[in-house]
Amino acid sequence: MATGLHSGHSPNVDVPRGTDQFRPLMGAFLIVGIVTVVAAFVAVEAPDLRPLLLQEDGIVEMATAIFFAMAAFGAAASLAMWGMRLPLLLAGLVGFAELMDETSFGSRLFGFQPPPLYGGGQLDGFHDLLIVVFRLARDLSPFLAWLLVGLLLVGSAALAGFVATQLLKGFRGDLKHLSSHTLFFGHVAFIGLAQVIDISASLSPALSAMEEVFELDAAILLAFYVLQQARLEQVQQKHAAVLRPESRKTRS
Repeated sequence: MATGLHSGHSPNVDVPRGTDQFRPLMGAFLIVGIVTVVAAFVAVEAPDLRPLLLQEDGIVEMATAIFFAMAAFGAAASLAMWGMRLPLLLAGLVGFAELMDETSFGSRLFGFQPPPLYGGGQLDGFHDLLIVVFRLARDLSPFLAWLLVGLLLVGSAALAGFVATQLLKGFRGDLKHLSSHTLFFGHVAFIGLAQVIDISASLSPALSAMEEVFELDAAILLAFYVLQQARLEQVQQKHAAVLRPESRKTRS
């Protein structure tokens, strides 16, 4: 699990992965925890501030777009510097797609009208495609539609459980067996939970607020994942530069 997506990394270079991974891992989840607690506190204890924080194009949505932009452009800069790296390419594409989703494919920036969505609303994001699938399934059979929601929820919970086991490993000092993609899996888990809320409980103001917060949490984890992968690549390059002269001496 720790090396599966690291195409482009030299297999002959030993990098102290655990030390480099756990710091951004803890930093990311610390920020996610603070953001979630503050948003929940404001939503419950400060109803006057709730619209400013959670409304359309409010503070949470703007922060989400900023973190997705950081992930997308950070990955692009890293790829330009070090060449093709599959984790960075995947994170950059996901970040860019979700940035487009968060800005309604640019309609909020440029003022054009998105096309209508099947069943009502507007097709202004990739997440709406899942809503279309849910509505089509519901038209065929309500059981099929809720089975889709259940599978999405189970998948997100499974990923969240995997992330929790990785954090426990880090706390126990088992840094060598940490997956270098824990932050990405955490990102997918939060996005999955947000989509479950979006397609099944959009009429609940409290759950709709949690959807926005989960999307911000996901964006933070993706930005930290790009930072982590860039740091791993930097360490990899330094170790390769150190070992290169030694291998030449051995040959001579």
